Amino acid sequence: MNGIPIDGSCDPKFEAVEDAFRRNMENGDPDCGEELGACVSVVIDGEPVVDLWGGYRDAARTKAWERDTVTCMMSVTKSCAAIALLTLIDRGAVSMDDRVSDHWPEFTGDGKDEMSVRTLISHQSGVIYADAAPAGSLWDGVSVERALEAAKPEWEPGTGGAYHSFTYGPLMSALIRRADGRDVGTVWREDVADPFGIDFHIGLNDEEASRRAEFVETPGTPSRDGIKGEAESPLTRGWNPLPKSEDFNSDEWVHNQFASANGHGNARAIARLYGGLSNGGMIDGKRLLSEELIADAIREHWDDLDRMTNRPFRFACGFMLSCPPFPFGGHRDNFGHTGIGGAVGFGDPVRHIGFSYCGNRMAPIADMGPFATPLVDAMYEAL
Repeated sequence: MNGIPIDGSCDPKFEAVEDAFRRNMENGDPDCGEELGACVSVVIDGEPVVDLWGGYRDAARTKAWERDTVTCMMSVTKSCAAIALLTLIDRGAVSMDDRVSDHWPEFTGDGKDEMSVRTLISHQSGVIYADAAPAGSLWDGVSVERALEAAKPEWEPGTGGAYHSFTYGPLMSALIRRADGRDVGTVWREDVADPFGIDFHIGLNDEEASRRAEFVETPGTPSRDGIKGEAESPLTRGWNPLPKSEDFNSDEWVHNQFASANGHGNARAIARLYGGLSNGGMIDGKRLLSEELIADAIREHWDDLDRMTNRPFRFACGFMLSCPPFPFGGHRDNFGHTGIGGAVGFGDPVRHIGFSYCGNRMAPIADMGPFATPLVDAMYEAL
């Protein structure tokens, strides 16, 4: 034992998950180093069976991770942006079969005119670059959206897929605002986070920011190095509008809305979310999404070599599906999303499970990594 604070609760049946979490926190990994602060949560049939947290909120290890600590979960945010759009689809404000240009008239030209909402939400639009946006212009609130309107798809929309690493959030944000009048963070907060008790936010207010853990980026993390232009990668072109000085702790990163990556929450929130989606759309007796829409949204829409990161991916409507880099327990129907450095949330619709793990130190990994994987394995072994 090395004195790292660990707290929370765990059903005795899932003791092996707690044991694995303690090993993560106390021993680290020979290749990836030590975890700083982290949390893990499992929800089954709507009931939390694991809710653990430990370590520290800051790199100096002076502030213990607390029950309500939130951290940046990076691209886990993308699935939340998709869910925000799905809430609009569920109530009829948007249809999967609508043309994006029906709601966003400026999003036309070069094959975009007939692009459907389904094509956009399922990472099949081909608009994976915002080349017309100047370097470092992300936070000006205008350049990226104008660049997406001007962008030429990299392939005929709907004929192939690729992980829209940078552009997905801005694409969802623009469509949501045009269709609803509210921005993506407000739709998420008002229609999902607040009514369903999900402590995840796209753009933090002051109270939420006061609970935030410092995020520690790690050079050598493949996606991070591609984004920063420190490794040869299409990600460098894709993320050109991100200021290269961004360390994922700036005031802009914390308080603005960038629905591709700056969502903040914790494992409890994301396990609760995916637990509900995997349990017929119900959370504490209230309906988040209709069963019919969930079934449509989590079915496979493409299975191919990703044209952005050159890895074998499967995608649904805003959700990754179990695939070799991110197996989500190895069950093919499982759906969810990961984030740079080790954050993950996924649902198992067969066993009605929601799982999530996240930390505030970016692990140098390109897959599920050595921290989440043993937790997922222990969870399934306990069932």
